[in-house]
Amino acid sequence: MNESFLHFLWQFQRFDKVNLQTTDNESISVLKVGKLNSDSGADFQDARLLIGDVEWAGSVEIHLKSSDWDIHQHQFDTAYQSVILHVVWEDDKPILRRDGTKIPTVTLRERADENLLEKYHTLMEYKATVPCQNQFGEVDDIKKIAMLDKVLMKRLQDKSLVVNHLLTENNSDWEETAYQILAKNFGFKLNADPFLSLAQNLPLKILQKHRDNLFQIEALIFGVAGFLESNHKEEDFDEYRKNLQKEFHFLASKYQLHHRVLGEHQWKYLRLRPANFPTIRLAQFARFIHENINLFSVLIHIENVKSLGKILKITQSEYWLNHYTFKKKAEGKVPSLGSSSVENILINTVIPLLVAYANQKDNQAYLDKAIGLLEELPAENNHITKHWQSMGLNIKSAFDSQAGIEWYNHFCLKKKCLECTVGVAILQK
Repeated sequence: MNESFLHFLWQFQRFDKVNLQTTDNESISVLKVGKLNSDSGADFQDARLLIGDVEWAGSVEIHLKSSDWDIHQHQFDTAYQSVILHVVWEDDKPILRRDGTKIPTVTLRERADENLLEKYHTLMEYKATVPCQNQFGEVDDIKKIAMLDKVLMKRLQDKSLVVNHLLTENNSDWEETAYQILAKNFGFKLNADPFLSLAQNLPLKILQKHRDNLFQIEALIFGVAGFLESNHKEEDFDEYRKNLQKEFHFLASKYQLHHRVLGEHQWKYLRLRPANFPTIRLAQFARFIHENINLFSVLIHIENVKSLGKILKITQSEYWLNHYTFKKKAEGKVPSLGSSSVENILINTVIPLLVAYANQKDNQAYLDKAIGLLEELPAENNHITKHWQSMGLNIKSAFDSQAGIEWYNHFCLKKKCLECTVGVAILQK
């Protein structure tokens, strides 16, 4: 038994309510179950109950054992002083409010449906990563669509928290925050951390002072990234790299950047195709900054996927059209940023910025734009989306694939079936 199952029993009133009484033999009529609370405080807020001849309004708290109230020290927390009913699986101790009055308690152990409990245990013990996959096709599509909507909003809000964290660190500077989020996503998964460190060590305000000079922007970016240090052999420095190094030393002294230089060892190449090498991504990032210096304004006003594609259709400087790394020439022309990279940047940079900005400004239009962009983007193709499709879930756009990823990772793998509309539907059948 766990509290999640007790939440389910109370929320959907799936227990025997005939002659429902407290442990002190007072009759109980549930007038309003209350709203499930995911924040601090009692589990269900705004409940209404008739206990004996008195109508009560307040909160309902749920525990496996009544003694858990004291173990969790709710007796000292003012957020629990409005509790009007304690719902437990087992009553092992009378519980008192701060003023000494007893909190009415009801036990569900003898009232729960054994068949329902067995169905729940079957779900929990099923070895597949999606516990309900054998019953998934029996659930109405409307339940699945509702879950996709729910998990997508959770995913968007979770991603916006990363933006909010950086925004706080940047003293509410949206331009600097957009620059750091973009940098992190130019590193994609493998080099996201060093890219973010680079952006935090090299403020956008410095790059903006050199907006008209791509070479100086490259010198600053490659310099702070650690690629221009003097710990290489002389033959490792061709003319271009020597010039970058010279320019960076001048600019680093001007802006006091020498102590902010990363180690070249922080950048990873393992299992990367040459077009994804960090040196290429840094060169492309430098070009994007050069051409779009007011980053936040550019990104927040993206109208559609096509317009972002045009903005991100950037060609790195001439040197990096012929090199994947310093000095070593490429056999063919080095490609520019591909369409899949553009889509990745939109999903992980533009969308979180729009959601965070919508929340801060309390403006639904930006959230609607974020959702519209996801609906316009093609669905991602990975093992998670393939698994959903094999179960009959229609994955048509990035809206669906992003929702499917969240659903799979944070509900199915963690077996949070009681927080899932599909899981609840299966248990209620």
